[in-house]
Amino acid sequence: MIKTKIITRMSILVTIALLLGYVESLFPPIVPIPGIKLGLANAVVILLLYTYSWKTTSTVSILRVILSTTLFGSVTSFLYSLSGAVVSLLIMMIAKKTKLFSISGVSSIGGIFHNIAQITCAYFFVGKGAILYIPILCVSGAVCGALTGIVAQLIIKRGRNLFGKE
Repeated sequence: MIKTKIITRMSILVTIALLLGYVESLFPPIVPIPGIKLGLANAVVILLLYTYSWKTTSTVSILRVILSTTLFGSVTSFLYSLSGAVVSLLIMMIAKKTKLFSISGVSSIGGIFHNIAQITCAYFFVGKGAILYIPILCVSGAVCGALTGIVAQLIIKRGRNLFGKE
């Protein structure tokens, strides 16, 4: 594929991920526990994971984190977001490669590890109390990750022509 076309698609997908993250932030929390959200922006990462190279997927994921925290966050939120994005993406790449999991399963595993990475990061900022959130955030990560995976799977099935392979 021509580089210009790849860069254009990446730009569009980063923008879509940013918009999804922003729109999601406008809604009140699903439950009154910090850190629990659907993570719709991650549907874009799952889409890329299954239709593009790991380099493209990683680039879009990191760009989304950088732009999102530059526009809407802080240094602390950048560290939380980056740790979650990097760890979950690496784990999802491994899970996908095993071919043991569906798209929704890979996304669910990504959601769990995203939260584990963020709790690990929080441990250094707020101390041992952060560890108490692990069970709740792992369950929410699994459920929200599965839902995000379902969204990504629907987009992949219906949008083959739009998002085709790299």
